[in-house]
Amino acid sequence: MPRIRVSETLPFSPKQIYDLVVDVEQYPQFLPWCVKSRVWDQQANQFMAELTVSFKGIRESFQTLDIVIPEKKVEINLKSGPFQYLVSTWMFSGDATITKVEFFIDFKFDSRMKEMIMGPVFSQVSKQMISAFRKRAVALYGQGGGNNAQA
Repeated sequence: MPRIRVSETLPFSPKQIYDLVVDVEQYPQFLPWCVKSRVWDQQANQFMAELTVSFKGIRESFQTLDIVIPEKKVEINLKSGPFQYLVSTWMFSGDATITKVEFFIDFKFDSRMKEMIMGPVFSQVSKQMISAFRKRAVALYGQGGGNNAQA
C-alpha cells in the first residue's frame, strides 16, 4: 500500500505545469508506461479520464474523476480499474517563473498478483512523475520556461 509524496521546485509557472498535468490526452507522448489516454465529460472544475498502462505484457486501464482548481490543484479519484483504491493530488504554488510542485499518490491493487507484478513498477513510476513532467516542460517551453509562451 504505497504512499508516495514527492516535492520539487521547477523553473516554470504554475499555469505551465498545471496545463501539462491536465493535458491527459498527451500522456502517451512522454510517460513511457502510458500507452493510451482519453478525457471526457469535461466541466469547469472536473473531468473524467482513462489511462491504459502497459508493463511486461500486462495491460490495464483505469478511470478517474479529476477535480481541478486551475493552476493550484488537481485531485484524482479512482472510478474503476485494477485498484482497490487510488487517490492522487498535484499541488502547484509559485509565481510567473518558478513553481513548487507537490505530488502525492496512495494506491493498492485489487489482487495480490497485480500487486506483486505491477506494484513495484507503479511505485517507481509514481516516484518519477515530477521528473517526467519536468522533462516535458523543458521540451515544450525550453529550459527557462517561466518567461516563455504558455501552452
